[in-house]
Amino acid sequence: MLKIKNLSFHHAKQASLLQHINLHVKQGELLTILGANGTGKSTLLNCIAGLLQPKCGEILLNNQNLAELSHKEIAKHIAYVSQQPPETYQYAVRDYVVLGRAVHLSLFDQPSEQDFALVDDALAKLGISHLSDKIYMQLSGGQKQLVNIAKILVQQPQLILFDEPTSALDYGNVFKTLTLIKELAEQGFSIIMTTHNPDHPMLLQSKLPDSLVAILTDQGKLQVGKTLDIITEKNLTALYQTDLRMVDVAELNRKICAIKSI
Repeated sequence: MLKIKNLSFHHAKQASLLQHINLHVKQGELLTILGANGTGKSTLLNCIAGLLQPKCGEILLNNQNLAELSHKEIAKHIAYVSQQPPETYQYAVRDYVVLGRAVHLSLFDQPSEQDFALVDDALAKLGISHLSDKIYMQLSGGQKQLVNIAKILVQQPQLILFDEPTSALDYGNVFKTLTLIKELAEQGFSIIMTTHNPDHPMLLQSKLPDSLVAILTDQGKLQVGKTLDIITEKNLTALYQTDLRMVDVAELNRKICAIKSI
């Protein structure tokens, strides 16, 4: 579905941020990328979304070179939820969510009744129909995240990119967002998610045992594998330069990551 071959990237007059990245994400797979601040996690997602052009290497989407596709063609297959909520100029939620259908419409087409039916269905699935007429920019962070996921559902992509989707959320909304990501993966969407919290992929792995994790190092290298093979005390201690422990919690039937001391 998505293949990255020997991808490297650097900003003008700066050292390489990403170096010789190779990655294969199949349909329905969930990949979580861990990395310290400034290692290039968001940059990698921007390359996959077609927003940045790699300096070398290629990205293949369904065996087509991403560089040869228009932004609209890319958006038919890839949805991107960035860290920063978009400015929507006082759109009501229903009108904002229907923008997800834009990639399927011609330049001067208006959304049809069928398009708005998809919107209403997505809002209902997420339990936020009551927000339909609310102004998007007036919503809480958790509500905005749910609305953005509704927009993804009506966009109907194959691959969803989440850039630190829980970074601005309270604990309850972190749980809700991770649950939704799990459910999207179970529905067959391919998902690439970045996070700073190694407990998130561990929690997802408990429900999605075939999920993958990648560690992006400060040398711009990507180490990819099964969640339990990658999330180890050795790897996490090296990644975060902090003495960490993976603690087996019998009550949870999984391991959690803990700082040894402060």
